[in-house]
Amino acid sequence: MRLPIFTAFQSTPDHFAFDDGESQVTYRQLIAELSSTKLPSDANLSHCNHIGWCPRNRLEDFFKFWLILKSNLVACPINGRFSISRVQEMMRQIEAKDFDLPARFEKNSQTSRFEIDEHAPATIILSSGSTGAPKPVIHSLAAHVVSATGSAKNLPLYPGDRWLWSLPLYHISGLSILIRSAVAGATVVGLKESEKLDSELLTGKQISHLSVVSVQLSRLLKQNGFPSPFLRYVLLGGSSIDPKLVSQARDRGIKVLTTYGLSEMASQVTTSTNTTDPATSGRILPGRELEISDETGEILVRGDTLCLGYFQNGRINPVTNGAGWFHTRDLGKWDGEQNLIVLGRMDNMFISGGENIFPENIERAMRGIFEIEEVFVVPKADSEFGHRPFAFVKGSLPDHWQDDLRQKLAGFEIPIQWHPLPDPNDGGIKVSRQELISLVDRLN
Repeated sequence: MRLPIFTAFQSTPDHFAFDDGESQVTYRQLIAELSSTKLPSDANLSHCNHIGWCPRNRLEDFFKFWLILKSNLVACPINGRFSISRVQEMMRQIEAKDFDLPARFEKNSQTSRFEIDEHAPATIILSSGSTGAPKPVIHSLAAHVVSATGSAKNLPLYPGDRWLWSLPLYHISGLSILIRSAVAGATVVGLKESEKLDSELLTGKQISHLSVVSVQLSRLLKQNGFPSPFLRYVLLGGSSIDPKLVSQARDRGIKVLTTYGLSEMASQVTTSTNTTDPATSGRILPGRELEISDETGEILVRGDTLCLGYFQNGRINPVTNGAGWFHTRDLGKWDGEQNLIVLGRMDNMFISGGENIFPENIERAMRGIFEIEEVFVVPKADSEFGHRPFAFVKGSLPDHWQDDLRQKLAGFEIPIQWHPLPDPNDGGIKVSRQELISLVDRLN
């Protein structure tokens, strides 16, 4: 298989592959530079083909990603906001080699064919680990390309379109922006660290496609000038999406597509249309399969976008059961139109006084009643009930907030207390429930 950037070069050579407002690179220029570049001769990759680094979504990271794949190596972006010791631990875990590629390029006298084994390992993404330790998810290029082509069914992307690189490369959502754009011959638009995601930036950079999580969309909707005249699609991911937020955006004429995805499936599994019920995550995309267990309600997935496995102890370990299904540990159901409704995580459920508590149900109710950006409900140990729900909130609640919740929740579901939501320790796009559970035990 040829890298999708080469296919884009053949069809639209003079369209920008990358543009951050200061540096612009066409597909012709990208292919020319990659063709004349090879890895350092002293890189000593005979026993290591995993290249790890901490990207910041800059031009050099864009170039490095494609150089690694073009060199038949495995790209392993790591969250640089972790401590140095944790980054080093992750590098050891995935057996990655670390060296500064941009400063040590060598020129290559041979023209590259940009062909790689489509089924060989191409990337390792450390899953977000919202309920535990991150797992090294290893994917082939074929899986990424199938993911991108299937995405285009509900989310059209064409040469000349501009997708803002607003999510980190070390997360599957940020990596997918590069693959989708290359497959379509579109432009990846860089977002510098000094720049803020707001309506003025979206207009100035002429963004046509935007990937966000709920809190980002909520903030944008409060700004004048949003949406910009260039914005055509917003892909809204993450857990517990608020239907009210989706409806509010669509009422402004914004095409908001909700999606359910995961690292193990190379991002999107289902995606809605602009007219789909905002409470759902849409229908299954091409190249994927999804079923819901009759016994447990768990979402099971498989298909051409499924990862090769987890990289553990020097080998790739499969993630599926005997029938090839991956157990997501997410709970779901179908609506009458075969759209997926995600109910929450099996891992998040806890028992309070003999009652099953599903935190996502409480979170949906709180977002529906109160003007808050984010909320997470976790168990707090209780001598009488075993555990009681406790809420972490980004925003503020009125004095009578518990009385207001009685409109939608049973008494045992109402949190006993709330506390301001801390920022993620790693600066990521997902909050770790495990860290919140540890924190709640330290609060009075």
